[in-house]
This record gives sequence, structure tokens and C-alpha cells, in this order.
Amino acid sequence: MNLRNRVLIEGFLVSDSCLRSTPAGIPVIEGRILHQSLQIQLGSARNIECEIPFLALGEIAQAIAKLAPEQKLKCKGFLAAKSQRFRHALVLHIDAFELLN
Repeated sequence: MNLRNRVLIEGFLVSDSCLRSTPAGIPVIEGRILHQSLQIQLGSARNIECEIPFLALGEIAQAIAKLAPEQKLKCKGFLAAKSQRFRHALVLHIDAFELLN
């Protein structure tokens, strides 16, 4: 079974926490991406503003931890439930990003 789950989004870094490690010693960071855009829906323009929670692991987490707040990013990743208890709350798991001006 190969169901697609890929996300590409641009926004500004809003970091909630500092770099930490999992019990297995893997670097992890959590935060939010503030996304603002103008989207067309049914022929009408719609202003979009939302904060998307994210989680990053390993080298990506270490790189994000070095960034200044409000840095503009293009993030690639996938969506997953926050936990088994909170399946309706989604988190973007970042597996790649690039800095934007």
C-alpha cells in the first residue's frame, strides 16, 4: 500500500522549544510554522493564516535549532497524528527544508 502523504509549505519559524534528545539520544525539536498566503477557492481569493505544529529529528532538528525566530523557510515533510490519543491533531514532521529570503 502506497498512499501519498507529502507536504510542502512555506512560512516563518516560530520555535516553541529548544533542542532536546529522545531517550535513544536522537536530537529533536518542536515548534510551529506560521503560514500566510492568498489562495483561490471556488474562484474567490481567500487570505490564509495558520500556525502548523512541527517536529524535526536528527540533523534537521540540529539545523533548525540554529535558526533565528521568524526565519522564512520552505519545509517538506509528512503529516502524522500528535499521538495515538490525539489522532485528530496533526503535526508536520519535517524531513527537509531550505531558507528563503
